[in-house]
Amino acid sequence: MTKSGSEPQNTSLSGSFVPWLYAMGSKIRQVNLREMALDASVMASGAIDSAKLFNLPVACVNFDTTLWAEAVGCSVDRDGAFPMVESGGSADTNPDLVREADQVIILKDAISRVKGALASHQVVCAIPGPATLAVDLAIPLPATKKDQFIVGELLTEFVNVLCENGIDNILVLEGPELSDDDLEPWIEGNHYSRIVKLTKHYAVETTLLCPQATLTEEQIQAFDDFTYVAANPESTVMADFENAVKAVYVAGFGTGSVAIPEGVSELQFGNYILTTGWDLDISHDFTDIQNDIAEIQDFLEEASG
Repeated sequence: MTKSGSEPQNTSLSGSFVPWLYAMGSKIRQVNLREMALDASVMASGAIDSAKLFNLPVACVNFDTTLWAEAVGCSVDRDGAFPMVESGGSADTNPDLVREADQVIILKDAISRVKGALASHQVVCAIPGPATLAVDLAIPLPATKKDQFIVGELLTEFVNVLCENGIDNILVLEGPELSDDDLEPWIEGNHYSRIVKLTKHYAVETTLLCPQATLTEEQIQAFDDFTYVAANPESTVMADFENAVKAVYVAGFGTGSVAIPEGVSELQFGNYILTTGWDLDISHDFTDIQNDIAEIQDFLEEASG
């Protein structure tokens, strides 16, 4: 029950374990993340293989939000293990250019391929949250009204592109390095509620992943209309959402010694999902991942009664 005594919103993933294993798709395919980003066939194959190998309820087409930064004119370094947005921001943040950017054309092709191959899976794709996008664009704080407008227009275009191409769940990512203070100006600018309002028009689910957020009263109010919210695990367990389903991320996933956060066993089954705090890097062993998934599934089966 929610605090008002009503049932939470009906969601397709409630009671599930939803780990983020996009990068592991590159390991399965024996390619690097650069190749995943630049080739729709490789991107789609990685997402499909990861979903099948680990028997996931979702297929994450893309977790790499630098793709969107690159689409709006930022420079991205793809030579390292993980892509990084280079400093300097963008000289042209025109949202009208997003749809025809090479990166977005590749992504749309990959989405189509994944949906065709995995009709029974929920297809998920990530976009940067407003605070992350502001960092990518080198927007200083406090953000001006013009900066707030630019971020809002770009996010609207990102959401429209994904919804119009059949995504089932948009994953909004605020990086693990971002604090409550980093999120605050974008809460005040109503950017999170704007994302959700638009996705509801398309009947698309949303997941907000902001690992360091402590879910203050202001944050709970701003995030409550997301379908799923994953923040600091202890804060997520204790959060008093009216609508959002709690997405509690587990500890030690991929090591073979996964741990369920304290307090999860006290939650009503079906009112939460378990997840991971970020995309798992490719240093982890397939067997350890599968063993951890099996342990979590055992926990969920027991919790379901």
